[in-house]
Amino acid sequence: MKINSINTQYQLNTRRTQNNKTSQNQQNPSFGGVKDVIAEPLSNFYDKVASNGKFQKFVTKFSRTNSFTHLMVAESCFLSGFYMINTLRNKKIKKEQKPQMLINDAMTLGVSTAGAYLLDDKVSGVVTKVADNYFKNNKDFYIDKAKDTAQKMASSIKEEIGAATVDASDDAIAAITKKISGQFKGMDKSKAFQITADKLDEVTKTVATAIKENKGSADKAKEAVAGTIDDIYGKLAGKMEADKIMPGINKIKTLVIFGIIYRYLGPVLVTPLANKLSSKFFDKKKPEEQKTQQAK
Repeated sequence: MKINSINTQYQLNTRRTQNNKTSQNQQNPSFGGVKDVIAEPLSNFYDKVASNGKFQKFVTKFSRTNSFTHLMVAESCFLSGFYMINTLRNKKIKKEQKPQMLINDAMTLGVSTAGAYLLDDKVSGVVTKVADNYFKNNKDFYIDKAKDTAQKMASSIKEEIGAATVDASDDAIAAITKKISGQFKGMDKSKAFQITADKLDEVTKTVATAIKENKGSADKAKEAVAGTIDDIYGKLAGKMEADKIMPGINKIKTLVIFGIIYRYLGPVLVTPLANKLSSKFFDKKKPEEQKTQQAK
């Protein structure tokens, strides 16, 4: 009796376990098939596209221009065109209402697009000034954040300065000073991380003097320029770090401008004018049509 009881209990437990597993499988369906069929091919495709050299060049060039603004305009033109075509095809809209709606859509699109381009260009200068003042007030934060980058850049140029002391030729000195000048091109325009032309000229003279006076002694030359090089490359790295957030700021600026103009200013200013124009050109026909019908 005991054996039968044990066997019966064992069978019941086994069935319960199997039922629980079946229930869990039903509640948690596997998406392995979907992953294999869709996710992996898409992942491979995106990886190939992102790794493509031409695509990377396109993205780099695209991010440096106002192409984002053009995209926003193109999107607005597409949507407005869609609405206008839908207005023409929609049988539920009365025939006499369609001209007014089409004029309103077309004028809103035109005025908003022109206003968005004009305002975007005007606001860009203001945004740049505000951002530059912000960076000026937080210069030390960005310089400290980019200290590792600054150290690597400074160490690299110091090694080249040290190597130039082997013969301390005019060509070697000219090559290094030209490289330094090129790296700091445009830094005089930055309020926060400014390296003026006079300051840069002073730096290149310091480098040239250090190389000539320490011919054959790389360590002494590097030591002589250490303070100057560390200072200017700290500012350069800080500016590079700060510049990383500027594309995002510019895109937010464009989004805000387009949102305000296309969604508020355009419709509010244009709609009353569009109504007057449509009334002027199309409401005159109604009395004439009525007279024609009465004459018949």
